[in-house]
Amino acid sequence: MDNKRKLCGLLIALALLPGCKTRESGVKGFWDEVPLIEEDIHISEDRFADFAELAVDSPEKDALAALDKLFDRLSEDEVAYYVYSGWMEEAFYSVLSPCRNYALFSHAVQRMNEDAVIDEYTRERLLRDVAWMEYNQVGSPAIIPGVATPASRTLVLLLDVGCPSCRDALERMTSDPQWKDLSHVAVLFGLGSKPDMEGWDSISLAHPEAIFDPGFTPVYFIVSADGLVEQSYTPVM
Repeated sequence: MDNKRKLCGLLIALALLPGCKTRESGVKGFWDEVPLIEEDIHISEDRFADFAELAVDSPEKDALAALDKLFDRLSEDEVAYYVYSGWMEEAFYSVLSPCRNYALFSHAVQRMNEDAVIDEYTRERLLRDVAWMEYNQVGSPAIIPGVATPASRTLVLLLDVGCPSCRDALERMTSDPQWKDLSHVAVLFGLGSKPDMEGWDSISLAHPEAIFDPGFTPVYFIVSADGLVEQSYTPVM
């Protein structure tokens, strides 16, 4: 993930804060008779952020139907289609977003792939994002590259050794008492020297992009003693 993409993710995440919440109006009819692109595009962006909040807290069939309604309208406006596809990625895929949601994101990418409005490069990137998102969802068997399923409750940190903020995150998590009763595993990649790993088991991964989005680091997830994901990819703040 480049710096521009990270910034976009942060901006839409801020628009979504303090988090996804239910509203009485629900998601049905959300896209009826509202302009897709306002003269002030920030109004449209805020409207989509409202939709994302509603969608993740609505019954899935209603949220997917509303998403399809939006795509039906977007298919008539290529510029709006590109704009909204970016917002969908940041709202439903980015770990910075409180509305990260596999069902909504994978459905959106399926529509984008079928509609073939956006360019092939962008569609391929979004399909790759969906594949990454399938790994280590809450309740699924944990997949830790190069590490056997742990026998105890485990904190797994994904860390780019060439990233100063990642190394700082390692230090903070090492000293944070909330993690003291968990086993610690760090998955290291990138260019740089290995940091001090006292209290951590670690493995080095040559190709992190084979299994997760390396641009999200530093992130962690938590694995239960029976090998299931308790908490999925979470940014280290």
